[in-house]
Amino acid sequence: MSDQEALEAEEQISERVAEEASQADEAPAADEDLEVVELELSDDDIVRYLEDDQGNRIGFVIMEDGEEAEYLYVEGDEDEDAGGEVADDGSLGITRDGVQQATDDMNAIFKDGVKMAAEFKGAFDDIKSALDFSSLLK
Repeated sequence: MSDQEALEAEEQISERVAEEASQADEAPAADEDLEVVELELSDDDIVRYLEDDQGNRIGFVIMEDGEEAEYLYVEGDEDEDAGGEVADDGSLGITRDGVQQATDDMNAIFKDGVKMAAEFKGAFDDIKSALDFSSLLK
């Protein structure tokens, strides 16, 4: 394919994308036809990425049954709103109360573990004494 043919093909694709974008703006009911699915893919599965006019990735294309299938990313309105309230100060969300609660939980787990170990030791000693045949061998 020559450079001129490649440019013409790219222009045709750009025109088609622009038409689809204008149709999407005119018909908000088209979103009702979309279905939300969750996929687990590797980078090798993705044929190419879909980008908007600003160069932001809005989706990707994968091969399904020998044909290309386009998937668009879900807009994260809920996640963005929740994430917008938290300032990134590098604290990783660790608070004094959180550390105290985690310490209390770990201490409770440790105490339960000590109790279980004592019970197991008692059961082991009982089994050992029940199976002790040294007195019969004398």
